[in-house]
Amino acid sequence: MAKPSILDRYKNQILILAVLLTPLACYGAIKAIANNRNDVSDWLPKSYPETVELRWFRKHFAADQFILVSWDGAELGEAHDGSQDDPRIQQLADALLEVKLPEKAGGGQAFTTVTTARSVLKQLMSPPQSLTRKDATKRLEGGLIGGNGKQTVVMATLSPEASANLKYSVSKPKAGLGLKKWPTSPLYQALDKVGLDRETIRLGGPPIDNVSIDDEGEKTLLRLAGLAGLLGISLAYWSLRNVWMTALVFMCGIISAAVSLAMVPLLGHRMDAILMSMPALIYVLAVSGAVHIINYYRQACMEQGNLDHAIEHAVVHAWRPAILCAVTSGIGLASLLTSDILPIAKFGGFSALGNFTMLIVLFMVLPAAMKKWPWTPPELKAMQAGKAVQKHDDEPEFGAAGWTRFGNFIRRHHALVLGASMATIVVLCAGLPRITTSIDLLKLFSDDARLLADYRWFENNLGRIVPMELVVRFPRETQFEAAPENLAPGQKVNRHTFFERMKLVERIEKSIERKLGKDGDDLIGATMSAATFAPDLGGDESGVGAATYRGVVNKRLLASRKDLEESGFLRVEGPDAGERAGDELWRISVRVAAFHDINHGELVTRMRNAVNPVLTARTASVDALEGLSQRRHGQPNGAKVVALRLPEAKGATDDVVAFINTKNVVAQSAAVNLEALSDEQIQKNLAPFDGVILTGGYGAHDYERLRSAEIPILASFESAAKAVEHDVRAEHGAAGVDVVFTGVIPVVYKAQHALLESLISSTWWSFMTITPLMMFVCRGFAAGAVVMVPNTLPVLVVFGGMGWLGIPVDIGSMMAASIALGVAVDDTIHFLAWYKDDLKNLGDRAEATLCSYRRSANATLQAGLINGLGLSVFATSSFTPTQRFGWLMLTILVAGIVAELIMLPSIMFGPIGRVFDLKKRKSRPATEPIDVRGRVDSVLSPLDRRRALREHGASLKV
Repeated sequence: MAKPSILDRYKNQILILAVLLTPLACYGAIKAIANNRNDVSDWLPKSYPETVELRWFRKHFAADQFILVSWDGAELGEAHDGSQDDPRIQQLADALLEVKLPEKAGGGQAFTTVTTARSVLKQLMSPPQSLTRKDATKRLEGGLIGGNGKQTVVMATLSPEASANLKYSVSKPKAGLGLKKWPTSPLYQALDKVGLDRETIRLGGPPIDNVSIDDEGEKTLLRLAGLAGLLGISLAYWSLRNVWMTALVFMCGIISAAVSLAMVPLLGHRMDAILMSMPALIYVLAVSGAVHIINYYRQACMEQGNLDHAIEHAVVHAWRPAILCAVTSGIGLASLLTSDILPIAKFGGFSALGNFTMLIVLFMVLPAAMKKWPWTPPELKAMQAGKAVQKHDDEPEFGAAGWTRFGNFIRRHHALVLGASMATIVVLCAGLPRITTSIDLLKLFSDDARLLADYRWFENNLGRIVPMELVVRFPRETQFEAAPENLAPGQKVNRHTFFERMKLVERIEKSIERKLGKDGDDLIGATMSAATFAPDLGGDESGVGAATYRGVVNKRLLASRKDLEESGFLRVEGPDAGERAGDELWRISVRVAAFHDINHGELVTRMRNAVNPVLTARTASVDALEGLSQRRHGQPNGAKVVALRLPEAKGATDDVVAFINTKNVVAQSAAVNLEALSDEQIQKNLAPFDGVILTGGYGAHDYERLRSAEIPILASFESAAKAVEHDVRAEHGAAGVDVVFTGVIPVVYKAQHALLESLISSTWWSFMTITPLMMFVCRGFAAGAVVMVPNTLPVLVVFGGMGWLGIPVDIGSMMAASIALGVAVDDTIHFLAWYKDDLKNLGDRAEATLCSYRRSANATLQAGLINGLGLSVFATSSFTPTQRFGWLMLTILVAGIVAELIMLPSIMFGPIGRVFDLKKRKSRPATEPIDVRGRVDSVLSPLDRRRALREHGASLKV
């Protein structure tokens, strides 16, 4: 009597354990889905300067966490008291301040401040600002008021608790994923209270973007779960033709997917929209693996003629290639951990973990169930009933004849096939340097997404609404009010009054509007700063009258400083800032176009190019004033200076002249080509001035002529620009005024750069890790290297093709590369496993290649279709990265089938294939038949012996 196997002894225990643990896995999966949260600012590591600066900004202002609410008919009336306004505007503002968060989110206030156009208009039209209705409306146009002067918006800033719980604070009411009903969020409570229609309301702002990504991720999971389940069941039934086995395969896939989801909260992480695609991936891989094991089971049943220990034989034959395939797939997935984009790294890490936990289900639960409830394949039933037609020893298996003919074709024309394949690789490699990357938040959604429709409405009716933030820092050393009383006037020229600081902020704001606004590149809409809420700051004239006006306005501004701080555009560093305590932070909020063809990197660069000239002019003016102070014994007041520019450099001196005039020094601009003037003319025209300031474009010869004429050069834009470049690139500057560019846009720009770096590093890491493994499988360095060549073809097909076609790589594309390399190697491992057996038995490389090709081609095609078609369900997602991932995975896996069934055999049939020869056996005549009876009896198991005899019957002498 045969000794009971492990499955005989422990099948019941394994199944009971599976039944007990499955509900826990499902609970963990539900918990993971419920904690789905997306925040673009969390995409990069916390150590990156961009994320450090964004956290620093939110600590001081928390102002980019705002929402915009509007609707058709939300308009201002003509009456100054607001009596003719749409009454729902103020009703909504009041309701938003009243609503509270649910207890699960802390139960506190949901919105800290609510701003309406009417409240700001009243502030601007009242003392001390006292603006006219026309001027006040113009200041708010494109921000709180539309171009028609009537359409308006309600802007609400979220509390810190609400920002940390966006799903509870601003998400649209929904039933959830069939798991539980979400409570109505405070935002929608306020909308319902006012009577606004949820379907016609318009919403925007970063929190709305993030919850929209949440919703898309959950919709993706619902759609993918249904489609992947249906397609998996269909493919399994197509392969197995049995309802019970199909259900068993389906359950293996579901359990594997649930376990992969449960690992996320168990390890202390949250789900995100990218990670929502993971369970469908694990499900498809589990279905494919289960079908492979069941096919081994069917083969064992047919070869031994009964069910006795058939599942044990299947596990014995399947475990080695299955583990190798899992390792290669896991390496491909784990390579994504090298990405600095956190959603990609999480997807790679948890998918790799799920890939290995899936093996426990496939090699424990599936065999135990098949042992407990044995399945008799239909072909075995037919054989046992005497209905099967006995095959002759030399008759090929069903479906193998076509592969034999095709394999022989490749064998005859291997050089041509390999040459065409290599030429294709070379052409595609040439497209790799053309690869570009793109991360655009709005392109994460399909064209018909509600969020995009709302953004288009805002841009058409109100203005641009995507925020980018600038913070101008004035250290205490640059503040006039903080200067010691005993300082002489000449020692205060590098310090700015409150008026001058606001004037500098206003000049930066106007420079951005001039270069990037509707009269420039048309990339931004409204800008807002503390100057928006201030009185008219006047022009840049010099003289007693202008100086008096500046002094009066400066006193008014100091008196209303608290109001300016409450506006959210001015902050002062507290004691916890250490050496920076007392520094002033002036915020400039810029609204950027949501729909534009320029990438975020170029946008940030253009923004810097608009700001830096103003900072350069400020630095040059301070240098000039310090030079005047030294020349005039600490009394620069009343001096006269001239700023020289080349005739073609219009406007180059405007800022520096304005800065100097505010210090009661008379400054003027002059367009002068020094090369066209004689030394006498230079002396005559410039001698009346106390010094000159040179803008860019003047050469060393011009400097030398001025010195020869004894004309003092107080400052130059070249040296000032270098100083500004140093200060701006410093983390937060040193003693000078500097600007920090922050918000989501710089984070996305950095993520865009990190995406290409991650694509290269993860693919390279995956390749360099899988190649040694393949060398181990092939038992040779050269063979392992050669066998990787066809496996790179699928990746090159996609990414080289994308480079040639100009299709940018996004998050979904990036994930596909490393995964595809790991999955593509799976078929190679199965092929090589057959090849080693056949080479031992046949002793001839070409014959072994043909025989292995005939036996593995069907499995390769079947596995490719299961994986490729299974992953193609991702293409139905409304979340664009997931959709792109699905199409690319399907394309890559189809290309992988071509590589495995065409390119790999062409290599092995040709002279390069010699690297796959095992140790040479004793030579025998080519015509001598191979006597393997003794070797079969001594080396092979009965099951292997029957397989060898059946496969090679025509060549064996028995």
